[in-house]
Amino acid sequence: MQLTHVKFHHMPDATDSTETLSIRCPSCRQRFSVDGNLRDRMVECGACDARFRIIDDVILRSKKFYPGERHAQELTRFQRVPLSTAAPDGLQTIQYADFNQHDQLEPTSPQRIIGAIIGVGVMVVITLMFFFASGPGGSMGAMPLGNKLILGGFISALGIFLLINANPKARIKAGGVGILLAAGMLTVPFFIKGPEVAVAVPSKSPADIDLNAPIFSAEDRDDPLAALRDRFSTNPLEVEQKRLKSTGSDKNAYGIFLTDLLQRNIYTVRDFLYRETMAGLSSHPYPRDNGDYLMVLTDVPMGLTEVVDIASRLGTTKEIHPEIGIIVISVDNEQFLDSAADKLNNQKDPEFYALNQRELVSLDLDRVKRAVERLATAEPSIYREDISGQLLNLMEKPGISFHDELAKALLVWLQDPSSAGEAALKALQGQIAEEKPASENLVILLLKGNNQAAIPSVHTLWLADPSIWERHYAKFGSVIEPRVLEYLNSEKAPLRRSAITLLGQIGTATSLPPLGQLIGSPDPEVRVLAERAIKAINGR
Repeated sequence: MQLTHVKFHHMPDATDSTETLSIRCPSCRQRFSVDGNLRDRMVECGACDARFRIIDDVILRSKKFYPGERHAQELTRFQRVPLSTAAPDGLQTIQYADFNQHDQLEPTSPQRIIGAIIGVGVMVVITLMFFFASGPGGSMGAMPLGNKLILGGFISALGIFLLINANPKARIKAGGVGILLAAGMLTVPFFIKGPEVAVAVPSKSPADIDLNAPIFSAEDRDDPLAALRDRFSTNPLEVEQKRLKSTGSDKNAYGIFLTDLLQRNIYTVRDFLYRETMAGLSSHPYPRDNGDYLMVLTDVPMGLTEVVDIASRLGTTKEIHPEIGIIVISVDNEQFLDSAADKLNNQKDPEFYALNQRELVSLDLDRVKRAVERLATAEPSIYREDISGQLLNLMEKPGISFHDELAKALLVWLQDPSSAGEAALKALQGQIAEEKPASENLVILLLKGNNQAAIPSVHTLWLADPSIWERHYAKFGSVIEPRVLEYLNSEKAPLRRSAITLLGQIGTATSLPPLGQLIGSPDPEVRVLAERAIKAINGR
């Protein structure tokens, strides 16, 4: 029997014809297209090699149909005739307008929300500052009303813009809220005026005042004190003077009337007068007309003459009125300018020493401290006596917090360290009393000057931390032996070991019996230290 090998052909759906037949392999179900003359003949599948006969069971037949012969309901969804574009009579169609404002449909971005929060937050913060920072000593205490309104106006404009930008769907409402917040903020400065308790009467410039001419006009001569108080607006000063008098205090209140003072220097001047006059915390500068200030100093423990000497460092003393406690000073703003930084820091520059010496008397303590640090590393070749004198003067002043830097500079510049003994000891005692970290350079300065009065203070430091202060304490010599012997049996192990070590360095024959008792101590370290100390004492 002859077999015909049927090759695989991927065929589309075909109909039965006299030329070709569409068949399906009964084994692998693959479809083939063969000649019609192979009917009833045995063939072999080209895909799976199965043999089968081409009979009706393997021949594929498909029924032809024409449009309209099948009734499928889903075909009715397809429109055969295009819809008419004309609207039926009497029917009004809907007209849709173009919509281009997409930001009203989209959600607000996080950046806009954050911007609105910042805008409202800044307005609230500035309002609170107008409330709480306008009092004496506050950051806005010396700010004129006009400056506050300018600041408030700028913040208001910024806040309103950020609110409107964050609310594109309700810009009018957001703008209204912003305007209400701005109105509330700008209203506060009119009611919370802080220290501006009086309005000054315009006065002449200090350069135009004739110190030999009469101060009062003919109508003021009946009450000259009232005219003076009115001229300088001394209301805050009078309040402090009455308070001190009513409490029976032996301290005083004075007013420094500052003219020609640039606003940027007011806080430097304030801190200088606080520090030098040792005034109380209630002292405060009050703005006056023409850019002047009345600096009220209260609880001052010194007389008018001393205050005049201090205030005169600010510039030129124009007037002194002891009857009301007023001193008029024309401020020299040039002294607030920094010197050239390259000259201040270059020790090889010819002007290095002169400029840093000038910085030592600056009204700004930060500048003074930087000058002290520079001089502490410089060779004391010129101006030694002048600079060492100024450093000593700084050591004696109240309000100085950089004693360690001062002591380091004095160790370089002083020819006789004992001359700084009293001031250095007072500074060290102040640090101990206030429980601040003690200055090691202060102790070294006291030791260089052989200041025996410093022994109790250094002894206190040694008790607190033997590991740091032991080597300094030993430099006082055998004079500290009785104090050290008291701690040979201390319950604090570090202090006990330090006492034994100290006696080995400065002890005399008096220390031998107590040290001998420690030879039998159960602590091996104590035994070793005691043996070494006894050996060192016997070897001297």
